[in-house]
Amino acid sequence: MAPPQACGLGTPQRRLLQAAADGDLQLFKRAARALDAGKGCLREAVEAVKRRGAGSLHLAAGRGRMVVCAYLVEEVLVDINAADDSGDTPLAYAVHEGSVDVVQYLLDHNANPDSPNGKGSTPLHYAAAGGNCEIVKALLSKGANVDSNGDTGTPLHNAAFFKRDGAMKILLDHHADCNKIFNTVCTPLFTALTAGSMECVKLLIKAGADVKGVGTVTPLIIAANNGFN
Repeated sequence: MAPPQACGLGTPQRRLLQAAADGDLQLFKRAARALDAGKGCLREAVEAVKRRGAGSLHLAAGRGRMVVCAYLVEEVLVDINAADDSGDTPLAYAVHEGSVDVVQYLLDHNANPDSPNGKGSTPLHYAAAGGNCEIVKALLSKGANVDSNGDTGTPLHNAAFFKRDGAMKILLDHHADCNKIFNTVCTPLFTALTAGSMECVKLLIKAGADVKGVGTVTPLIIAANNGFN
């Protein structure tokens, strides 16, 4: 997820979003004051500036700009769970960036770890796909649903698809359902076999994954078709 660019907006608005993305707090404050124009409604002025639904906190979080994030959350009091046009929150942007510190900060300030985007993917789906174990742990420690369903299945399916055995182990240690079926027949084991990840396959079988499969499509057939011996 690349943070949206500020092009196409008026100059003060563009400066505000660019400053957030660059982590330039002083420039951000000047741009915010200019937009507020002395009305005393700084939060409203800042939150009104968006690009494809993404505001200043999205951009700051998406670039790992902790100082700007802290200012927006603690002083401007922007909505920490605001969604962009795709349904992604600042927390999702921070997860994509891989910024453990910003993810933890947002979680500690009541960011919703289970907020889904328009396709049902949560920050944990993104963290599992990215294989960032520290972020996976942080989300789970704040109560993220380990078996949340999205358009790609559960976070465990994502870990299997992207061959993220480290993230998979953490999810399984938190009792992720290793037999959850997605798209009629697709279990995490099927996904791991299709992706060709032997490490993920071993982890899933050890956790109790069903090796019999669903219907006529079995893990053994998938394994044979993908060259597993």
